[in-house]
Amino acid sequence: MFIGHYGPAFAGVRAARSVPLWVLFLAVQAVDIAWGILVALDIEKLRIVPGFTEVNAFDLYFMPYTHSLPATLAFSLGGGAIYALLARTEQVRGGVVVGLAIASHWSTDLLVHVPDLALWPGGPRVGFGLWQHFWPAMMLEGALLLLGFVLYLGATSPRGLVGRVAPLVLLLGLAGLQIIPVTAPPAEDAASIGLSSALVFVLLTGLAALVDWTRRPASPSPRG
Repeated sequence: MFIGHYGPAFAGVRAARSVPLWVLFLAVQAVDIAWGILVALDIEKLRIVPGFTEVNAFDLYFMPYTHSLPATLAFSLGGGAIYALLARTEQVRGGVVVGLAIASHWSTDLLVHVPDLALWPGGPRVGFGLWQHFWPAMMLEGALLLLGFVLYLGATSPRGLVGRVAPLVLLLGLAGLQIIPVTAPPAEDAASIGLSSALVFVLLTGLAALVDWTRRPASPSPRG
C-alpha cells in the first residue's frame, strides 16, 4: 500500500489536534523508510518479478526487521513513547495517536500484500492479496486517503487562501505519485528502489510540514 497509508495520517489530526500533520506522515511511513534503507543495504530483500501482482512487480520475500508484526509493535511503541516525551501538550493522547499511526501501516498492508508479512521473524506469513486485483486495490487506497483527508479538513481551518489550496495540492500530488509506480516500467535494481522509496516518503513528510504552516486547528463548534 502507498497512498492509503496517508489516510490514517490525515485522520490522526482529528484525534489529537496538537500533533502536526508532518509527524503523522512520518509515523505512517516510518516502517517503509526503514525498509527502504535496509533494502539499499541488502539487509532486507526483494526480487523484481514482472507481473508478480497486478499492482507491482515486487516479491518482498525477506523483511523481518520492518514488516513482521513484532517489528511493527516495536516501531509503534517506540515512536509513540518518543513523541510523548518530546511533546509540549497532549503528551499521552498524542503519543497514543502517533503509535497507532505507525501500527496502521501493518494493518493496511495486510489488506493488499500477498502473504509476505511475518507474524514473527521466521514464522507464518500473512496477507490478503488485494494487490492481485488492480482496481479493487486502487479503490481501497483512494477511499482510505479521501476519508482521512475529509476528517483532516474538518479538524483544521485555513490560514488564508494558501491554506485552502495547499492541502489539495498535497492530495493531488499523492494521487499522482500513486500512478507512477503502476504505470512505469519495473525497476531493475533493488537498492535504487529502496533508496528512492525512502526519499519519496521523507519528501512527502516535508510537504506535509509546509501544509502545517498553512492550517491551524479548527475552533470547537459551539454547543446548545
